[in-house]
Amino acid sequence: MQEFTQQKRFMLVGLVPKGENYETTLHDMEELESLVKTYGGEVFAATIQKADYPHRATFIGSGKAQEVADVVAKEKIDIVVINDIVKSGQLYTLEKIFFRSNPKIKVWDRVDLILHIFLLHAHTKEANLQIELAHLRHIGPRAYGMGYILSRQGGGIGTVGIGETNTELMKRRFRDEIRQKLAQLEKLTSERIRQIEKRKSIGFLSAAIVGYTNAGKTMFFNRLTNKTNLVADVLFATLDSSVGKLYIPKKKIDIIVSDTIGFIKNLPPSLIDAFKSTLLESVNADLLLVVVDISDPEFADKIRVVEEILRELCPERKRVLYIFNKIDKAKVLDRTDLMKRYADFNPLFVSAKFGEGIDNLLEAIGEFIT
Repeated sequence: MQEFTQQKRFMLVGLVPKGENYETTLHDMEELESLVKTYGGEVFAATIQKADYPHRATFIGSGKAQEVADVVAKEKIDIVVINDIVKSGQLYTLEKIFFRSNPKIKVWDRVDLILHIFLLHAHTKEANLQIELAHLRHIGPRAYGMGYILSRQGGGIGTVGIGETNTELMKRRFRDEIRQKLAQLEKLTSERIRQIEKRKSIGFLSAAIVGYTNAGKTMFFNRLTNKTNLVADVLFATLDSSVGKLYIPKKKIDIIVSDTIGFIKNLPPSLIDAFKSTLLESVNADLLLVVVDISDPEFADKIRVVEEILRELCPERKRVLYIFNKIDKAKVLDRTDLMKRYADFNPLFVSAKFGEGIDNLLEAIGEFIT
């Protein structure tokens, strides 16, 4: 995967299928724009199409595709991003349609954009391996499709066989690369498991910080552990796993606290699988601290996304505390209502930025983890 060094001009394309809410798609598009900004690009155009279902060949329909092609030419768009997980053949067909407007055009889906952001923020060998593995799994079918297209375009006697050979070679190459990445990642995963087991054998208790991306997890982690990890108001500022110690005064004990990649909606299973080694700290923790940006109007939907991913990662019920963060930014904060709605998760209210509510939090962690 190669990253661009200069700012690119983006166009966003959304689809509202039958039965879906237009407002939900609009919020998703706003999040997609935030992802583009995190990547370092700028959005110059956006469009949303209502349709009963995605078009088989072009996802957005031929008419809308031509409309986008016109905008690509007019606004000198470099990258078109579809706000969904799109089939390889559909992306390839769209690139062909937009080619006349810009021969260097790129067409990505939501996962492509997230993977490129991941690559920008990965600093460890483990994180880079996870991204490379997720990237291979995501674009693999696209490459096979290219091999098939080569075979179909060749024409004439004997060319189909050559094309099929190209496809098989591509498949073999991707399988080999995936196997190599998995082997390397398994070694690092084994080392991480040994570290977790060693801490448990010594008697250390552990808490894992999880939550939607940009909920303020890293600032919260820094507040608890006195670390100085990067804090940025962008999506996926934290990708690599971090571990620190937290002292609980009332219990007179140290516990291990971990912070890792934030969650986001519509993550494909391949991405979650690729990052399971990093998320081992969360899976094996004695207590989960779910950080929620209470100043975000969409916080309830984001809580549901986090819960869904946690159910997949941790099928067994764990002790959970909900940490409603950024109370200093919240325009409306009905604590009584939130306490009732999320009573099962013992909600606490804090400002990681200013330290408000941290003393009560430490007491609650001590009670729930021991």
